[in-house]
Amino acid sequence: MRRLLLAAAGSALSSTVVLAIVNAAAQNIAAEKADFVDLPLGLAFVAALGGFWLCQVRLVRRMATDLEEVVDGLRLRLLDRVRHADLLKLEKFGQTPLFESISQASQTISQNSQFLALTLQSMLLTLAILVYVALINGLAFMLIGGLLALGTWAYIRLGRELQARQRTLMAEEAELFEGVSDLFDGFKEQRLNSARSDGLNQGFADASARTVAARNVVHMHSWQQFIFGEMAFNLMLGLVIFVAPVYAKGFSTEMAQVAAAVLFMSAPVFGLMQSLAIMSAAEAAAGRMLELEPQLAALAEAGSDGPGQSLPADFRELALEGASFTFPSRDGEAGFTVGPFDLTLRRGEVVFITGGNGSGKSTFVKLLTGLYRPTAGRLSLDGVPVGADRLGAWRENMATVFADFHLFARLYGTPYPDGEEADRLMAWLEMEKVTALQGDRFGRRDLSAGQRKRLGLVAALLEKKPILILDEWAADQDPHFRHKFYREIVPALKERGLTIIAVTHDDHYFDVADRRLHMEEGRLSELPVPPAPAGQGVAA
Repeated sequence: MRRLLLAAAGSALSSTVVLAIVNAAAQNIAAEKADFVDLPLGLAFVAALGGFWLCQVRLVRRMATDLEEVVDGLRLRLLDRVRHADLLKLEKFGQTPLFESISQASQTISQNSQFLALTLQSMLLTLAILVYVALINGLAFMLIGGLLALGTWAYIRLGRELQARQRTLMAEEAELFEGVSDLFDGFKEQRLNSARSDGLNQGFADASARTVAARNVVHMHSWQQFIFGEMAFNLMLGLVIFVAPVYAKGFSTEMAQVAAAVLFMSAPVFGLMQSLAIMSAAEAAAGRMLELEPQLAALAEAGSDGPGQSLPADFRELALEGASFTFPSRDGEAGFTVGPFDLTLRRGEVVFITGGNGSGKSTFVKLLTGLYRPTAGRLSLDGVPVGADRLGAWRENMATVFADFHLFARLYGTPYPDGEEADRLMAWLEMEKVTALQGDRFGRRDLSAGQRKRLGLVAALLEKKPILILDEWAADQDPHFRHKFYREIVPALKERGLTIIAVTHDDHYFDVADRRLHMEEGRLSELPVPPAPAGQGVAA
């Protein structure tokens, strides 16, 4: 702040010196009737302009750099909060506020950084000119200063109302963004249901109309501020011309200098009006980002802010000991519960989890991976209880491909994948002619759901974790590759020593598993594994 203030003060002082030199030169010319250039004053004028240029460039450059660092630091803190959030809390919180604050709000602030520099420089320049006016004539200073103070107070009151309108606008824009997300995320559903499509369109139109109305109100208040500022400035000039000469003796000789100072003040005053109107939007965006940080802090998962405790690297078994999870109740209804589970999974096993839709399979997987914390009971690894301080170590043993998995643009966490191993996996999963792993990125991701899941499996295997968890992985594969997955890939991965836990509905391949766990209404039971079909062998 000290460097910024020094640069702004240097810029303001240089501009005021320019004004003083111009007035002095004009007085000399008027007094001496000279028709030649006063060389010392001319050189001083050039020096003052040079000082203004240097200070102004320094101010704008430094302000932009510092502001970007501040925005970047806050943005990274917000993203870090999201990284360490509890999944259940984050699911309730939703994505819309995050996108609006982390992307749109930070962009609004960054784009208007130059106006913050203009605001600071204009304020200091206005003060410097007022000091200059005070040296010329005390009454003119009192009149101009009093009107400026009154105008500033009224302008700030209008600005506060404008900020309230800006916040309303941002809320309407967030709802509009939500409607756009619904259109893209639910595109198939709205195409299959004309009533839903029409309702979605009407809802979007209503949200758009409210956004337009809110934006018009913001524009109206912005112009009100600007018009008020112009009127106040013109009134200030009128005071100098029509009021000051009546009460100040000999003011006529100083009127030209004061009028020149007032006119010179027009640039910083109008700059302030312009920048403050724009800065109100940046202020609202900054407020939204700052409000989001404590909200995200409340989503933090217990124990996620520390280094955590370790777990045995070469484990033999993992267990759920009376573990259960209950969703929070809503509207007076009891929350759905899965468990309690008393289950031991041994290393190297192939375990299939079956059950109908809504039976709790995906919730069980989230409980098993520690994404949902047990409401009762506990997780353990080789008898070591897994509390909040060991959840990180517990998850480090697992690679996953969820039913709704996300295929990342890069192999984050695997920055230098084994190229030969990646090529073998791509060929094994019949993807080598579709795309390729280029460094730590897949060449293309605009693929079918089944192909994307194959790339997800490649990424999971390159992590080289001892436990592989697959949720409905084969559901999007064609019959040929589904057969290859169960008869060739799963047995081969088992031979490598992987523990495979797969949620599946493919009853023709239940014989591949070592164990079959069936989920029904949140309860788990172990069923016998059927024998392999006659003549059905495992591919080499």
